[in-house]
Amino acid sequence: MEKLSRQKLRELGWIVFLSLIWFGIGWVANGRFQPTEQALFSQVLNGLSSNQVGNVPEKRELTYAALRGLIARLGDPHAAFLEPATAQRFQDDFDGRTGVIGMFPELLDGQWLITVVMPDLPAFEAGLQTGDRLRYIDNMPITAETSSAEITLLIRGPVGQPAQIVVERDGEERLFTPIRQARLVAGEPQILDGNIAYLPQYTFTSNAPEVVAEALRPLLAQQPDALIWDLRSNGGGSMDATQKVLSYFIEDGVLFLAELSNGRQRSFEANGQTLALEIPLVVLIGERTYSSAETAAIAIADHQRGTLIGQTTHGKGTIQEAVGLVDGSKLQYTVAYWLSPNGQNYDGKGVPPDLFIADDPTTDTDEVLEFALTYIRDNLLSGNR
Repeated sequence: MEKLSRQKLRELGWIVFLSLIWFGIGWVANGRFQPTEQALFSQVLNGLSSNQVGNVPEKRELTYAALRGLIARLGDPHAAFLEPATAQRFQDDFDGRTGVIGMFPELLDGQWLITVVMPDLPAFEAGLQTGDRLRYIDNMPITAETSSAEITLLIRGPVGQPAQIVVERDGEERLFTPIRQARLVAGEPQILDGNIAYLPQYTFTSNAPEVVAEALRPLLAQQPDALIWDLRSNGGGSMDATQKVLSYFIEDGVLFLAELSNGRQRSFEANGQTLALEIPLVVLIGERTYSSAETAAIAIADHQRGTLIGQTTHGKGTIQEAVGLVDGSKLQYTVAYWLSPNGQNYDGKGVPPDLFIADDPTTDTDEVLEFALTYIRDNLLSGNR
């Protein structure tokens, strides 16, 4: 009798857990999930667990698999179900506490292939190469169903710890263990030849506004004649952080828009906290300028605050939200398209530069930066206006 009671309690606990999961998903889907669907899911899950012959995964594992299937049905490449450990890594990453290895994969023909290995960073030094097929990251199998969000979070992780990367190359599996290094929000600010300030920024994590302000103030105190803001390797991040950083350069007006469901729009406006309002500005962009970094670039262009130099950006024009679930996991899904101040959608197209110049990877010279310096000297400095 006692054994039966405990079994009933376990089943009741799972029914409550599943009901909460479905309530959360129903809220996300604006109430489209009804009690009938909840009952159907519970009936199938309990039936499999009680009657299926052979080894049956635990109910939580089956639930997670069902949730992944539901999300895959959305056709949203940025939607993901993040199990509790990955969800915690998501929060650490959002707060800027994770490390990077300098590697970027893409899903091509149903396979996750490494398409970018940045020179002089851990992935490059460990021996990873473009064209390598990802098989495992930290013992997690990588398949066509693995979302880009999950892969990004698996690659990132605690600073100083190795990422266990298994790839397939020439028909053989090979293990590489690059050590994750601290992810810089911004690089070293400099005064370059010709009294031109240079500030590279790599991310828009939640702490980016403070870090960028701390870099800008002493840089501007040296009274440079112009500023180069380098966003070529900026992976984006928080739209709120992007709004704050853009406000350093733009005094008022709409910085960008978020187009929500049913055509509703939310306006992100300059907050008046300017730091670099008058200085001539050039923004460097490229194929690895991603998401909210693309938003920053087009805001500068639409406000005629600066000149965009480089190559067309990646073209991620969507905004995601992550909702915490009852067991510590998270559901990430797309909630909006971001639009330029002029209302243009750049999803899948990318933001084009005002002046196109590509870097030559076979040389040690940064051709884009050199072009920008020449452009500033010839066109923006006071003696040449």
